[in-house]
Amino acid sequence: MSAFESTKNKILKSGFVPETVESLAFQLSNLNNIKQAESTYIKFDSEADKLPWPRDHDFGALALQKFSFNATFEISKFMLAKAIERAERCASCATSGGEGLARSRHVKELQAAYQK
Repeated sequence: MSAFESTKNKILKSGFVPETVESLAFQLSNLNNIKQAESTYIKFDSEADKLPWPRDHDFGALALQKFSFNATFEISKFMLAKAIERAERCASCATSGGEGLARSRHVKELQAAYQK
């Protein structure tokens, strides 16, 4: 099971609803204009901030990463840059070394995807 699905399942079991975040990430991936993406991202960011971070992953970052592969090059780069920001914020909130290392793995994975 992917980190996306695993995190989504954990969020659902905690009583939260990740579908809005998933839907907004999908919408972002179908845009062709950065201005529209920036506007949609404001809504996305607000909704994603309402979700917990189970399994040391930010669901918002995972959703942006997942759907970025279907986007145009420009929108994909935008989505991955925002995913990196979210994942870095998640990693910076770690309360232990092991937790920080686990969270920073996702940051590195996103940075590698951004460099491609």
